[in-house]
Amino acid sequence: MSTDPQGCALHKKGDRGELNLTVLPHDHLLQEGLDNSPVDDRNFPTHNATVPLPVDLHRVKNSVDDLGYHYLDSDDRLVIPWSSHRVSVYFAQESGNVLTVFGRMRLQLDMHSISDIARVITQWNAERIGPTALIHLTDDAMVEVQFRTSMSVEEGLNALQLERFLQMALDTTSMGVSFVIEHFSELLVPDSYGEEFTDEQDFDDLVEEISGIVIPVVAAPPSTLHPEWDEDEDEDEDDLEAIFGPLDESFDTKDSEDTDDDSDLYEGREFEEDESPMIPHAVTTERILEQLHAIGVHKTSGEDDFLLAWINEILLSFFVENGPTLLIKGHWDANMHPEKDFVKLFLICNQWNENSLTTKAFCHSDEAGLQVRVEFSVTTVEGLNDVQLRHNIALAIHHILQAVDSISTEATGSSAVDWPEHGA
Repeated sequence: MSTDPQGCALHKKGDRGELNLTVLPHDHLLQEGLDNSPVDDRNFPTHNATVPLPVDLHRVKNSVDDLGYHYLDSDDRLVIPWSSHRVSVYFAQESGNVLTVFGRMRLQLDMHSISDIARVITQWNAERIGPTALIHLTDDAMVEVQFRTSMSVEEGLNALQLERFLQMALDTTSMGVSFVIEHFSELLVPDSYGEEFTDEQDFDDLVEEISGIVIPVVAAPPSTLHPEWDEDEDEDEDDLEAIFGPLDESFDTKDSEDTDDDSDLYEGREFEEDESPMIPHAVTTERILEQLHAIGVHKTSGEDDFLLAWINEILLSFFVENGPTLLIKGHWDANMHPEKDFVKLFLICNQWNENSLTTKAFCHSDEAGLQVRVEFSVTTVEGLNDVQLRHNIALAIHHILQAVDSISTEATGSSAVDWPEHGA
């Protein structure tokens, strides 16, 4: 399979897109008494191959092999090389295990370029669902452009979900690199650098310390899996409360915001009707609404293609975007000066993006001034089962509120999030 970025599928927002420790997966993915050996779901017969299974690095390597990429590997990561960038694939922790695809450009910019690259990074993050583009200021005062795509694996993934996520993440990272090179041609690695230059970076990335990196230890799946799944609603609610704490939910209706349209995305597939809650199926606004109600968010508004909810005084919007992709967006209207405050607010958002795995924060300008948007997205080309969907919605709400809290406090000295008092 070609890895030429010119052949990659475009992953861009549509009409409404703007608007670390070893941990076992959840009990319903495991069976007591099984050997804790690496999982390769292709080697275990199951009643239904679409049932999500625990994910470890062994499964990731098999998927990358199937996709046809050359890679280097160690005990805790893969490194996949390209001419002008390289990608590390590993697991880290953010409310559970998260599979992370992290791209780094091989050449760097000097500090004088920071204002210009900030505009380019902001444009990418505002127009594209993923990956998250960010900059890292190195110890020698240079600017490195990076890209991050991630997906929670706490509820497991089936083979198609895993492969689709990896292909999408690698393709869109290459698209992001090409986009940046269009604006900064000096980041294109010339042929004169040779393999010694790229090989040294690749091997360095194999051993470089990564904050929060984990090596999942998962039990092998049983030889047969019952298609049905007994869910304990009380236990689910306890798990969700542990993830994002008490919510003070209020409701209002505001208009959504539009941005660029683009239909050149991955095509979704047709799903057969299957009533089993373990089987991933198409994500719709009806299913999103059902899961919002399940976690206690009842006051919502919206239309056929989006939902709105005010949670802790922050507007959250829920979409099934082109791709299809589940996109959840938080809105904080800072109303700051679009020119004087841009670099400051960009750097605050960028700092969040450097430390976060699952959300993307970026600046957005409108007639009222400079605002902040925070997004959480997950590809749903292969669908999500009920527990996967509920888990991702809970993660999104939690981390979007945390992002708005952190960014607004840093920018203004007070939080825009109305956190309920304990015991209230």
